[in-house]
Amino acid sequence: MVNLLLWTALLLTGADAATAKPELADEAARLVRQLDASQLVARDEAEQKLLELGPDVLALLPTIGGRTSAEVALRVTRLQQKLLRSQALAAAEPSLVTLKGDALPLADVFKEITKQTGNVIHDNRPGQGEDADDTRVKVDFDKTPFWRALDNVLDQAGLTLYGFSGQRGVTVIARPPGAADRVAHGCYAGLFRLEGVRFEAVRDLRNENMESLKLFLDATWEPRLQPIAIMQPLGEVSATGSDAKPIAVASADAEPEAMIREGISTAELEIPLVLPPRGTEKISVLKGKLVALVPGPLHDFRFRDLKVARKNAPAARNEQRKAGTTVAIDQVRKNNAAWEVSVRVKFEGPSSALESHRSWILENEAYFEDDKGQRVEPGGIEQTLQSKDEVGINYYFDTKDNPETLVFVYRTPITILELPVTYEFHDLRLP
Repeated sequence: MVNLLLWTALLLTGADAATAKPELADEAARLVRQLDASQLVARDEAEQKLLELGPDVLALLPTIGGRTSAEVALRVTRLQQKLLRSQALAAAEPSLVTLKGDALPLADVFKEITKQTGNVIHDNRPGQGEDADDTRVKVDFDKTPFWRALDNVLDQAGLTLYGFSGQRGVTVIARPPGAADRVAHGCYAGLFRLEGVRFEAVRDLRNENMESLKLFLDATWEPRLQPIAIMQPLGEVSATGSDAKPIAVASADAEPEAMIREGISTAELEIPLVLPPRGTEKISVLKGKLVALVPGPLHDFRFRDLKVARKNAPAARNEQRKAGTTVAIDQVRKNNAAWEVSVRVKFEGPSSALESHRSWILENEAYFEDDKGQRVEPGGIEQTLQSKDEVGINYYFDTKDNPETLVFVYRTPITILELPVTYEFHDLRLP
């Protein structure tokens, strides 16, 4: 399931307004009412004051439904998008670590880094049959970015990371024999750590036009963030050889991407280059920019007073909007022995967030909730609609309860953001 960071440590997750400070909740409620004032100057003033209250007010803004006035809906949506955007930009900064000690137990260092950054670290050495208890390291970090701090610790302990553990967080394992230090080969770019892992060069001796050079990069992100996809616009890549001559990027108009699944914490990216002359010993400088699609805070869309479709009665459509996301229930009906709930989800974010080959939205939670708070999970799911900004999904429930007595809950990010990541490598030795 896509969750976040989803911005887990830094962004709101659709928390109830009841958890906010009472004075803030009262002020926000007053200003929201003023958004519908008869005078334009009063409406503008309320919107500006809500914006100045900052991200804490996000959880206090109303979910937009059928009874929300057009003026309030417009202003609340605009507020949510501005606050989420500013919050996302702040969260894009790397987490910092401050820690000092001469011979600290490795386990304690991992715990402290996790505490300070929100990035979970799993030590998997016991699973490899190794003793993980008596390793000690020397650290001297003063507001050191997470990846630099962690790489320093891993190098001292002779460790590395495994990116396919199936769990959220970074997983520590013993470093294979002959593996290079991480600090020397890491490229640090905000929330991301990139590393050049290999070149593949091909020269066809029978056809001089059939030659190529490919650079493969590993991209790893702070565990508090789980991107949907990472795209590499090749037009943003430039390279210079050791002879100071540019090395052309092949297929510069292309934008290859890596799909990210839950439990995977690293992605391999491929950069195709034109094979340089044999005298070129290395790429002196290689620059590029990634674009990471990341989901914003989670929100529970709660639908009460559901109406079951009956003969000679049109389906009762129910719609709610929060920030850049609209969730609508087109109908609830009996389908043989199951109850069918038809849902449509629309995002006003990047047009590529819902491309047909991306299935992240099918992992969003959807369930019925009874008056005791007990959940009824769906027994089946079927995608019914796909467009550039909208997806239709049918959920099937095996329950004896009438949906009109239940609450339908759909949990999804309320915005999808594009996070640019610039990087620069130096002195990459060619094969």
